[in-house]
Amino acid sequence: MATIPIQEAVWQAAESLMSQGIRPTVANVREITQRGSAGTINDSLKEWWQDLAKRINVNKVHPDVPEPVVAVMQQLWHIALTHGESAFDKFKQEAQQEVEDAQKNKIAALERLQKSENKMTHLQAQIETLKSSERQLQTHLATEQALRTQADQQLETVRLNAQKALAEVEVTKSQLEKELALLAAQYQHIEHQFNEKNQQLEQQLQYQQQEFSAQNILQQQLLQSCELRTTQSDMQLLQAQTELRMTQQRLENCLLENLSLKETLQRPVQKRDVLKAKLKRF
Repeated sequence: MATIPIQEAVWQAAESLMSQGIRPTVANVREITQRGSAGTINDSLKEWWQDLAKRINVNKVHPDVPEPVVAVMQQLWHIALTHGESAFDKFKQEAQQEVEDAQKNKIAALERLQKSENKMTHLQAQIETLKSSERQLQTHLATEQALRTQADQQLETVRLNAQKALAEVEVTKSQLEKELALLAAQYQHIEHQFNEKNQQLEQQLQYQQQEFSAQNILQQQLLQSCELRTTQSDMQLLQAQTELRMTQQRLENCLLENLSLKETLQRPVQKRDVLKAKLKRF
């Protein structure tokens, strides 16, 4: 269905309001049309009022209309024009405020858009980095898969070699078990001989310990006897040394007396009595 022009839609809305006894304004007309800017609706209303004035001009169009009705209609037309202009100014201010708010919202939206673009650029860089990492991981994965295939082949070779070695080990184990049984029998025989020899050695050791104890007791008795004789000899030596010191002391005294006697003989006769007195003491 074709959309009628905005001017025709405004005129139809104004006619509808007027038929209901409601004065057409920019606001109530826009509520009906649901489209058109305030300026466009106001211009269309002005043209509608002018057309209405022409239609109610009784002098030229309808001479049978009474003069009071014409005067009322003209007065109503002027009032409608004045009110329409006032409403248009108010609506214009509101529209300007809406435009300013829209500009602010636009600026905020542009800022958000810029931030979003920056974030998008950063995300794209991250995506490129992730793609590069993914390519590297894929390359690494392919290398790992190749290495794993090689490792599986090597593992299979090792498994086969291990099976072969295990079979050889089983054969060797059987031989070793036979040798071990033989060695166990030899060990039992050697252990029996060792026990017998050990018993003989223990008996000899006990006999030697008894002889050693007897010899030790004898040596201790001899040592005690020697120590006793040594103590007696030390006492005799000490006594002899004491007597020797006393003899030396008497000898020294005799030498001193002899020296004194010689000096006395060289002195005058009056000292001979003194010497005789000393000789008497001996």
